[in-house]
Amino acid sequence: SQGLLYPQQVPLVLQVLKQIAKSNSWHARYTLLTYLQTMVFYNLFIFLNNEEAVNNIRWLVIKLLEDEQLEVREMAATTLGGLLQCHFLEIDNPMQTHFEQLCKMRLPKRRKRDLSTVMDTIPPADLVKRHAGVLGLSACILSSPYDVPTWMPQLLMDLSAHLNDPQPIEMTVKKTLSNFRRTHHDNWQQHKQQFTDDQLLVLTDLLVSPCYYA
Repeated sequence: SQGLLYPQQVPLVLQVLKQIAKSNSWHARYTLLTYLQTMVFYNLFIFLNNEEAVNNIRWLVIKLLEDEQLEVREMAATTLGGLLQCHFLEIDNPMQTHFEQLCKMRLPKRRKRDLSTVMDTIPPADLVKRHAGVLGLSACILSSPYDVPTWMPQLLMDLSAHLNDPQPIEMTVKKTLSNFRRTHHDNWQQHKQQFTDDQLLVLTDLLVSPCYYA
């Protein structure tokens, strides 16, 4: 994965990666993502001169956010965050819309008396898609650890709406908010200027309440 590629090798490499992404072994799909991170880093300029390759990698990683295996989904989010942070990929409106749509996947409402059976009534595919959307939002937010781009306030609001979702969604939201608080704490007086008053009310409640990080 640390080897340098020739431009003419890129299509073949991506074709192989697409095949691995369809493997029945989740370990293979997981390893694909760790390989992809290193491969892109060591061949950054070759890939950035190949728009089709960049789009293929974007599609591949975003698709693996919807993997049935939790470990693969989480590694896809880590990979996406890294590719966004180094500006290999950009957070654009289609990406945001895609994640927001996944987050809207409907789940059965919790029943107060019988919470233990709620998870059993949720179709696994629906939960996975909703988690994929939340992981996508999380990757975007965590890709900017020391500033607040114009798109971030709304994504934080979208994310916070899932704080009471079933696991593993709830834990993803908590981890993301905890990391956001840690990385943005030092310059918060400056960062908070990017939020509306209503957004600040929601966010302040989330970031100062210890129960959200239990």
